[in-house]
Amino acid sequence: MRKNIMVIMCAYLLCFMCSHLAVAQEIYAPKTKEYLIRLLKDPNIPLSAIDTSNITDMSRLFENTTRKDFSGIESWNVSNVVDMSYMFSHAKFFNHNINDWNVSNVVSMSGMFYEASSFNQPLDKWNVSKVRFMFGVFFNAKAFNQPLNSWNVSNVEGMGSMFAGASSFNQPLDKWDTQKVLTMRDMFHNAKSFNQDISMWNISKVKNKTKMLYRSGMQQIPVWYKEEFQKEQEIDSMKKEEYR
Repeated sequence: MRKNIMVIMCAYLLCFMCSHLAVAQEIYAPKTKEYLIRLLKDPNIPLSAIDTSNITDMSRLFENTTRKDFSGIESWNVSNVVDMSYMFSHAKFFNHNINDWNVSNVVSMSGMFYEASSFNQPLDKWNVSKVRFMFGVFFNAKAFNQPLNSWNVSNVEGMGSMFAGASSFNQPLDKWDTQKVLTMRDMFHNAKSFNQDISMWNISKVKNKTKMLYRSGMQQIPVWYKEEFQKEQEIDSMKKEEYR
């Protein structure tokens, strides 16, 4: 009798261990973006069970998603990703900490948090030294207000609309190396809280800074922007006259 009980207990223990081992080994390693998207659509697959180390393109991955639970995404291996453009665009519930991501190979972050209205998590650990395109990264990301002064933006060429409509953002950016930037058009357009000193930025290569600070919260206008600022004031005056 005692022997039978021991056999049964061992059998149960073996089944228990096998089932847990099976769960532990159930890791998905997609080699294509298409397969990754299929996995993301399966509600039974947690984000922590997806090995993304083979993925190079994550553009528009969560665009317009209604997903609310992003648990596990913080552990994703994104070290080979080159394109993160519009990754969380219009992801209205996304507000997860991804500060530990290795984004050192990313070239495009354009629109990454475009109208991600809830997002307000730190990103100061990111190595963005290879990024060239930052168009509209935080466009209308109305909740975002995190430090970014540690970012190495020395290779960025496009910053157009980067913080346009980011109405909460008001962080120092005086350490940014902007020597390669070609366009800053609408960069802080309607960023109503932004009031930081960027007077020392190197804008020698900037070809377009139209409405860069238009209707922002900027109080001290940089010398290199005063001509543009005067044009904006004139435009506003003309509009007021039209509505009288």
